[in-house]
Amino acid sequence: MSTAEIPRPDDRPRRLRQVPLARPDRRAHPVPRLMSWPALVGAAAAGTLVVGVSYRLSAAGAAPELYYGTFWVGLLLAMLPPCVRIGASSGARAQRVWALALVGVLTFVPKYLRNPVAPSYHDEYAHWHAAVDVLSAQRLFLGNGLIPIVEYFPGTAALTAVVQRLTGLSVWSSGEFVVFVAHMLALFAVFVLGEVHLRSARAGAIAALIYALNPSEMYFDTQYAYEGVAIAFFVWVLALASLAARTRGRRRVALTATALVCSAASVVTHHLTTLFLLIVLATITAVVTVRAWRRAPRSAAGSSGVRGVVIWWTVLTGTVLMAGAWLVLVAWPTVSYLSPYLGGSVNQLAAMTAKNSKTGRLLLAASVEPLWERGMTALAPLVAGLFCLKALVLMRREHRGWSSDTLTLMALGLVYFPSVLFLFAPLGAEGARRSWAFSYVGLALIGAFVLQRYPDRGRPRVPARWRTPVGLVVLTVVLIGGVGGGLNDPYRFPGPFRWGTDTNSASVEARTVGERLVAEAAPVRVVTDQYTALQLIAYANLDVAAPSQGFPAGNLAQTPTDPSPQLAGMLIGSHYNYLVVDTRMAAQPAFNGTNFGSADPLAGRATPMAYLDRLDHVPWASRVMSTQHLRVYRLDLALLGRPLRSGP
Repeated sequence: MSTAEIPRPDDRPRRLRQVPLARPDRRAHPVPRLMSWPALVGAAAAGTLVVGVSYRLSAAGAAPELYYGTFWVGLLLAMLPPCVRIGASSGARAQRVWALALVGVLTFVPKYLRNPVAPSYHDEYAHWHAAVDVLSAQRLFLGNGLIPIVEYFPGTAALTAVVQRLTGLSVWSSGEFVVFVAHMLALFAVFVLGEVHLRSARAGAIAALIYALNPSEMYFDTQYAYEGVAIAFFVWVLALASLAARTRGRRRVALTATALVCSAASVVTHHLTTLFLLIVLATITAVVTVRAWRRAPRSAAGSSGVRGVVIWWTVLTGTVLMAGAWLVLVAWPTVSYLSPYLGGSVNQLAAMTAKNSKTGRLLLAASVEPLWERGMTALAPLVAGLFCLKALVLMRREHRGWSSDTLTLMALGLVYFPSVLFLFAPLGAEGARRSWAFSYVGLALIGAFVLQRYPDRGRPRVPARWRTPVGLVVLTVVLIGGVGGGLNDPYRFPGPFRWGTDTNSASVEARTVGERLVAEAAPVRVVTDQYTALQLIAYANLDVAAPSQGFPAGNLAQTPTDPSPQLAGMLIGSHYNYLVVDTRMAAQPAFNGTNFGSADPLAGRATPMAYLDRLDHVPWASRVMSTQHLRVYRLDLALLGRPLRSGP
């Protein structure tokens, strides 16, 4: 094994300067025609077309086995050739960079093709509407009816507005451009991290490729939402700080300043990303400081270890100050917004250990995923665990000094494994998925470390002719398993109308009703189900009630009795004067489990049609508008207690 691949401790600057990045082997065999750039681009184009065909099949209601199989045939056809170029034992750095760029495009394409012209995911409606409001009002910090906390983190909307003004694109296309750029920047930041910490361009490219396989990368972090934008700032803070800790002079100052700018961008864009950033920076800083203090008697005052401590403390302190100021002065509601998720998910996990507990859920229980994809979903964490064990064995064998920040970043990857447990807690599942974009940074470094060393460590256990096929099998398992462990079928594939999904419950009907209500009866405040609400808020800017245990507004349609005096008083006092009912909630239970959120008294069940028909006979509701599936009632809850009407 060459010394170019051995990380050196951060307190030995002379040896550090003597370790160059791994150079490509220009005496290697020429690239086969199947791996040439025309072949790679052609395969990517053909694979993209096949992915599009899979979406047409799913939208037409084809069998899941057919459209899932078609999707993976197309994506693997497109993805595997550039992955081989990235992992090749020889090749120029530029070639790996271009192959990585192609992988970045290909991992963005599936979500883009899913809904290229309008929002579809719940969070996309909220952020798209926020950007529209910013452009209309020409100012930030506007209220948001779908995700109220978005008001306090306007970074995504601000970037979208800038792009829209500069390009003239639609608001949605401008937002997609912002997410695409962030997606690509995140991959190249991981490339820089791998190159810096593992001292090899090949290792950097492999690390970025592994990161591209994380379960959040293809759908969750490519939706138009603040997570996908902020993750790029998160990774670049780590990459720039790592570079700064290993350089001197003005370049070091410039890198540190740029890292702080990225921290500031994260602070104003997304709360959870900033929280993870603070945790990671604090951990790295603590480890680097302790190790430097223990080595102080043997280190010179100007050693790279001491310089690294200064850099990490500078970035951490700056980020803490910016995040603290933003929280106190602008975004204090974030505390109450985030607190229920961690505490609630931990309590649910604890309750799952109790006998006969029903608070948990079965992973993939309601999924139509084929059995082979489910199997790979279960295998993906096992493969990641085997790589971590292999890395531990290799590191123990080498007995080499390791940079403190390298070890800490690798350890970050271990957070992935306990996070998988939270998938079984309803409140914890969302947090688990959001954590993968961060923990996979560490797993990417671990995987790259193993893969760049394995062929050079004594007698290989896998013959040379089998390495590529075995590697492709492992890659396929991790790719399919990772995506399978991410979002469910309605988020990944378009399909026929299916009640109770954010993505496949959208209808032109609801948009039309919302627009008519605004035109004919404004000002309007509405009570409706959580799926119709997406359309009424996003396209008509209506003020829609947010039902909760303390404000069970859904009881108007979900119970066979009149609302209680307490609920009626809250509705009257808040001026909710209309009720919009979608009769399709009586045809089948909501796919997501509820029609009115956690306060729904009929969770997991369809609404009896008698409950909806009853609204045509109560004195406190008058039907004023109807479409094929929607009924709109004007509320006059002051009439509660009067006799029932005989007809509509």
